[in-house]
Amino acid sequence: MLKLYLDNCCYNRPFDDLTNQKNYIESQAIIVILDLYKKDKLDIYKSKILDYEISQMKNIIKKNKIIDVYNSLKSNYIDTTNEIINKAEELKKYNIKEKDALHIAYAECGNLNYFITVDRILINASSKVKDLKIKVINPIEFIMEVM
Repeated sequence: MLKLYLDNCCYNRPFDDLTNQKNYIESQAIIVILDLYKKDKLDIYKSKILDYEISQMKNIIKKNKIIDVYNSLKSNYIDTTNEIINKAEELKKYNIKEKDALHIAYAECGNLNYFITVDRILINASSKVKDLKIKVINPIEFIMEVM
């Protein structure tokens, strides 16, 4: 079974401005991913950095909607380890922001197959990482690849 990690922007996307076509299409891809999860076709994993980012959201209405979705996922939780911290530090050398580096590190050290994000800058930066063992991909590209 495929094992995925969705970063915080993926949980946000279905609640973003969907009059923007890119947002709309990405939100639909994320809904398909969540549907595949509900049908036991793939697993989605969580982490402490995801918990933290969601808890820091300022828009309470959006935050509560995201918490509902996030809490509906069973507890596939990746615990924080020194390996994750060290990997995140290494990833920051590629101009990857600290929180993004932690997300990728959790996913890679958790031996997951895909890290899914709508952040094109992060996808481009991660493509420069020489020994990355996880595929960093947009949700639309993920759906096209696995369907």
